[in-house]
Amino acid sequence: MNPHHDIPDTRMKYILSGLSDILIAVLFLVTWISPRLFSDTMVKSLMLVMVMEFIVIHSGAFLGGVVLSPIPRGKKTMTLLGLGLFYSIFAGAFSLAFGAVWPLAVFWVLLINRILHVLFGRGPDAMEKKIMMQGWAAGIAAYLLAVFATIFIPIPRLGITPEVVSMQDIPGSGHWVSQPWTVIVSGILYFTLTGLSTMSRHRLFKQAGQHG
Repeated sequence: MNPHHDIPDTRMKYILSGLSDILIAVLFLVTWISPRLFSDTMVKSLMLVMVMEFIVIHSGAFLGGVVLSPIPRGKKTMTLLGLGLFYSIFAGAFSLAFGAVWPLAVFWVLLINRILHVLFGRGPDAMEKKIMMQGWAAGIAAYLLAVFATIFIPIPRLGITPEVVSMQDIPGSGHWVSQPWTVIVSGILYFTLTGLSTMSRHRLFKQAGQHG
């Protein structure tokens, strides 16, 4: 059996995943220009997306480390569940603060997907491990760049007027709360960078296929 027989499908998976991130970036862009197009509180919802994305990135490094570890499958599953319960505290707290249940639900959907992969999937090969590690590093770098860029660079509010801000009823305080258009621009930058980075990774599989 050719070890690279599924490379075209894997490459397509990364391309489609990257495109989905680009589409999310477009959603942030549209909201920056016309924040009430989809919902009166769309700015608040997308802020929660960015907050939850931080939790996903942070937990992903630990969860991914467990997935790649050589420990027995049963112990690996229990460790993933334990980490999931720990991070659920943070995801649940933000869900409660924003009055939304979907972030916690999405977090557990992602976690269960990882657990099922451990239980029923094959272990990642060297190429997949390399790409997973690159993905974690790229995600962290993109998030930090997107956040700090919008803190130190003046960002116009465009359609997010004081009236729109008053409709959001965003809990807490801080830069994102007082200037919520900055988190929207952070989302544009972050999801664009991660989308392009994810799509570029298919080239590694292309090279593997050529040498397979």
